Amino acid sequence: MDAVDEGQFLTGTPNGNIVCRSNLDPTALPFQPLASPGINNFGSFTPGPNSGCVPLNPFGEGSPSQQAIDWVTLTSIARDKLTQHVVSGSVSGDLGGLFSLPGGDVGYAIGAEYRREGSKSTPDPADTAGFTFNNVLLPSKGHYDVWEIFGEINVPLLKDRPFAEELSFGGAVRYSDYSTVGSTWTWKVDGVYAPIRDVRFRATYAEAVRAPNISELFDPANQTFLFIDDPCDVNNVNNGASTRRANCAALLTAAGADPNTFRDPNSASIPGVQTGNPDLTEETAKTTTAGIVLQPRFLPGLTASVDWYNIKLKSAITTVTAQRLADLCVDQATIDNQFCANITRQVGGANAGGITGFTLLPQNVANFHTRGVDFTVNYQFAVGEADRIALNLVGGYLDKLTFIGSPGADPSNDRNVAQSVNGGPAPKWLLNFDATWKHGPLTVNYGFNYFGKTLRFLRSTTTGDDDYVEKKYFHLKSKQEHEIQLSYDINERFNVYFGVNNLFDQKPDFAEVFLPISGVGRYFYAGAKVKLADIF
Repeated sequence: MDAVDEGQFLTGTPNGNIVCRSNLDPTALPFQPLASPGINNFGSFTPGPNSGCVPLNPFGEGSPSQQAIDWVTLTSIARDKLTQHVVSGSVSGDLGGLFSLPGGDVGYAIGAEYRREGSKSTPDPADTAGFTFNNVLLPSKGHYDVWEIFGEINVPLLKDRPFAEELSFGGAVRYSDYSTVGSTWTWKVDGVYAPIRDVRFRATYAEAVRAPNISELFDPANQTFLFIDDPCDVNNVNNGASTRRANCAALLTAAGADPNTFRDPNSASIPGVQTGNPDLTEETAKTTTAGIVLQPRFLPGLTASVDWYNIKLKSAITTVTAQRLADLCVDQATIDNQFCANITRQVGGANAGGITGFTLLPQNVANFHTRGVDFTVNYQFAVGEADRIALNLVGGYLDKLTFIGSPGADPSNDRNVAQSVNGGPAPKWLLNFDATWKHGPLTVNYGFNYFGKTLRFLRSTTTGDDDYVEKKYFHLKSKQEHEIQLSYDINERFNVYFGVNNLFDQKPDFAEVFLPISGVGRYFYAGAKVKLADIF
């Protein structure tokens, strides 16, 4: 709050009466339009002695005053409306009346569907004026419709035969006609083979599409302010792809800056916009999976599965961060790419070459490729007559995760990094373990969540710069979170529970807030569940 001593401001002699400067000098703050004509940085009041402005003092006991809090806060109400109209019909059955196979009757399903999706978001006028979140939030709306026809078949070839407990395959196909992206096809084939009851093999190959949603297509250009560490700064230009130095030289020279001495002139957040993209097309995925399921008869209650997957995603729809946008601009084969088109730099002047704005929008990037293994183990068994134990382990190993921003660019290897192109960690190993012991009305649960240590920085950041930071800071430590919960059924309608998350109070790594774990730390909770009455 721009506050002054009234006496000091008017006469040069302090009198201890602290007031808003705009009350004494209505011209002190210049008119600065934000998003719409008539909107200025005074907000929703008219400067002058009768404005009602109350200075806010954040220091000292009892501060700020309630009057100051009331002046700078308000309740904003946004209204969102989502609509969906669906008309669908299907027919399913089997061909048993015509013929049967050794494994049974051939099953089928066919159908058609029409959907219309719509959404409308109306922010509070204060949000639209930019008074509440430090940026302007605009109304948004959009809709699309789609016609679809589909079919599916299941063919049981063999069943209950020697070395063929089950052998079957299936297929499915769907044709869609979107009002936004046009016509698309999706299809899959799959198969199951169980030589004996204890072992089952399964495999799938599928080609699928995802059409852009309403938000990705139609969101308006809302303001945002973000920090960007310029990749063309002399301290960063050697840290990216092999093309970064040449691309930065081209950008900076065109802006009138010397690429050999360029220093990022920005020390504060940079204004930009985040918007939808009506030119999006559908993304296409090709997925191959193969796995095995074990249910050994000699160990009742045990089920284990292992599945290998290989997914190639083309024209993937993603919205990169402002920092990644700036990096990808200069880490492509040339600067003639969709990322540079959304970064603006100052031409000429003292800050020539500096980033002055950006546009974040979903784009159809070249492709993703991921490959790995997922596994699950469930084991339930009784202990005596009253106790029961359930063990569950779910995990995965990430073998590959690459991202290519545009054709001809160097692949970005996001495997085992803390901040992948999608924003979250992509560890090589991921494990979740749960153990539950139930003894009459008492239930005790223990949980363990783990993922391995990950690279703190993108590989593109540290390529060619082994001393970017001290070696000990190149990796973030692993996540190892332990949880315990106890619950007790007092009767069939009343249950109480108590638990603790992050039992050993693991903290985020150095200079991190949420990685590899939330900064909340260890916390306890307790509660009760009451079943008031049967609904039916």
